[in-house]
Amino acid sequence: MTKQTDPILLDDGWMMDAASGAAPRAVRVLAACHGAINPTAGDTLDTAESAFGALLETGPRAPVSQASYEAVLKRLDETDLDDEPAAPRSAWLPRPLVSALARSGSPGWRKRFGGYHEIVLSDLCEPGVRARLLSIPKGKGAPEHDHEGEELTLVLSGSFFDGRSRYTRGDTCVAEPGVVHRPRVDSDETCVCFAVELGDWRLTNPVLSTLDRFLTRRH
Repeated sequence: MTKQTDPILLDDGWMMDAASGAAPRAVRVLAACHGAINPTAGDTLDTAESAFGALLETGPRAPVSQASYEAVLKRLDETDLDDEPAAPRSAWLPRPLVSALARSGSPGWRKRFGGYHEIVLSDLCEPGVRARLLSIPKGKGAPEHDHEGEELTLVLSGSFFDGRSRYTRGDTCVAEPGVVHRPRVDSDETCVCFAVELGDWRLTNPVLSTLDRFLTRRH
């Protein structure tokens, strides 16, 4: 199989939404992680954030009460990354993801059908949005599935092939609604990914779907 020569980046629309704050927080964290490990994505995000910052500077200023000002300062002190506890065994993860993992209580891995494991990042989940860390060993992967909403998957280590493209560290796989694919790890090392799902995904095989729900309840 031919290796991708160019990085597979999150498109400019998602990066703009992340930079402006319009995207869900899980997507903003994924974009920050993407930028942290992929210089090209980092440049795109920095440019977008600078542009939005300049727009805010030129806009009309709204009055802020002293109480609100002090509350913002207090919140900034509470969320200082330097003061946050590091999640266990996560020193190699991008810092925004380490922080989200710590705020989620550093949950353990849960087995899913297909031979992979997941950690649900509760701190980044909200109605219609699910954020997960996925750990998939060599030769394993998610069973064939489709999507009701968009799914963004950032590769943190290893690589996988989903029938469309091969994704390596720093690449982001975007599956649009209606896309059916079957990600499979093709590297010798375990593939770890950060996935954000904007809507449900369904296994195309109904028997496997029932088995997956059963295994999930047991773990």
